[in-house]
Amino acid sequence: MSAIQTGTSFHIASALEAITDPARPSILGDYAVDGTAMLGVIRIAQDRTHGFWERHDGGDELLVILQGRCTMTLRPAQGPEKAHELGPGDALLIPKGVAHSGKLHTPEARILFITPREGNTEWND
Repeated sequence: MSAIQTGTSFHIASALEAITDPARPSILGDYAVDGTAMLGVIRIAQDRTHGFWERHDGGDELLVILQGRCTMTLRPAQGPEKAHELGPGDALLIPKGVAHSGKLHTPEARILFITPREGNTEWND
C-alpha cells in the first residue's frame, strides 16, 4: 500500500495513544523510494516558502513537524489539490511525484524529513 495521491497525515502522539496492544505496532503507511534517501532536519523561515514548490520523482517524502505550524498543499498530476494543516507532532507522507508547497503560519518551522536523494525538482510559482 502506498500513500494516496493527496498524501497521508497523522498526529504521532494520537497514533501512539490508539495502540491497544503494546506488543504490536500501528502501521501508519508505507514509504517507497527507488534508491537511497536522506534523513535530516531543516529550519525554514516564513519568507522562504512563498511560491516555492517541489516534487520528488525518486520516491515518497516524509515530513515530521517538530516546531511551528504550516499548511502543506499537495498537487497531484491528476485529481484535486489537498491542504494538510500541520503542527508539532504531526507527520505528512507525500507520495512519489506529487508536487507540494508549504505556507508557514509561524515565523519558522523545524522539520525532520526523509526524502529521496535523487529525482528532486524545485521551482517558484
